[in-house]
Formats: sequence, C-alpha cells, structure tokens
Amino acid sequence: MKEIKELFNKIGKSDIDESMTNLLSDGIIDSMDIMALVVEIEKLYKKPLKSKFIINENFESFESICKMLDEAMQ
Repeated sequence: MKEIKELFNKIGKSDIDESMTNLLSDGIIDSMDIMALVVEIEKLYKKPLKSKFIINENFESFESICKMLDEAMQ
C-alpha cells in the first residue's frame, strides 16, 4: 500500500490515502489521473500495463489498485 501511496504522491494527489474508496466514482480522481497513474506504474515496473487492466473498477481504491497490480505485473 505504501507503493500505491507513492504513486498518488507522484501525480500530485498526496491527499489520497488507503482509507478512501470510490476514488473514481466519487470524482476524487478522473481519467487524466488514471493515465498519470498508468505512466507512473509503467515507470515503476519498467513494463507496460496492458489495456485490459485499465478499467474504472481497478482504480476505485488502494485495494483494487493493489489487486490489479498483483495480477498485471506477474
């Protein structure tokens, strides 16, 4: 979860923490933030994030992002 917090810090969203849910559906982040997160994820893991993982549900909470990364970066 610390890693995900750092991703949010890098895109200028340091006010977001792991207790927050419904990040996208409540308007806390938007599509531009998702694309910025994808860029930071790809830099961190040094590999592209497949488009099948870039769906709204995967960016609703720290837990959903973590789960997506576990599956996507195997």
